[in-house]
Parts: sequence; structure tokens; C-alpha cells
Amino acid sequence: MGIFRFAEVFEQLTGNMASARKVKADETKVASWVGRLVAVGADRPQFESAFADLQHDSGLTAADVIAIARAYNKGGRRPASKAAALALIRKRFVEIVRTVNKHKVAEKARPW
Repeated sequence: MGIFRFAEVFEQLTGNMASARKVKADETKVASWVGRLVAVGADRPQFESAFADLQHDSGLTAADVIAIARAYNKGGRRPASKAAALALIRKRFVEIVRTVNKHKVAEKARPW
């Protein structure tokens, strides 16, 4: 039985934790999901269907969902978790719907 130095054990454990956090997202999955979300546009029933599928897709990792949220939002701050990424996707959809509705009202009000 060997004696371990605390610094060596700590370094090994923190190295494993750091590598676990740096999981890369699958770019093909991200691109297909972002394409599906963008294709929905401002149609709420289609968005709800796509969003439910996204939530229940067991093939997606947290890194994938975070990358999908960042791509759908076109940048911005990186969500810290899968739940925050899903909330960001829903928030972005609401912004899209609001913008579409605002443009419809503005078209009616324009005299030209």
C-alpha cells in the first residue's frame, strides 16, 4: 500500500472534473435541431411540438441543448445548464412571436 500525496490526488481529481465539463456538442444534432426550430417561425403549435420533442430526446446531452440554445438565440451569453438553455429557447420564441405581431400592427398603421 502506497502513500499518496494530497496534491497529486487533488490534481488528478480536478483534472477529471475539468475534462467532464468540456464535453463537445454534436454539431450535426445541433444543426438539425436549430433548423427545425427556425423552420417553425412564429407558429406556436409547431413550436410546442418541436420543443416537447427536444425536451424528451434522450440522445441529446446537456452540451447539445446548450449549443442548440446559443445557435437558436444567435449568440449571447452561454446558458449554465440544460434547464437554462431550454428556458432561453422558449424566451427566444416569445421574442420572435412578439416581433412578428409588432410588424403586423405596424403594417396596418403605415399610410403608404
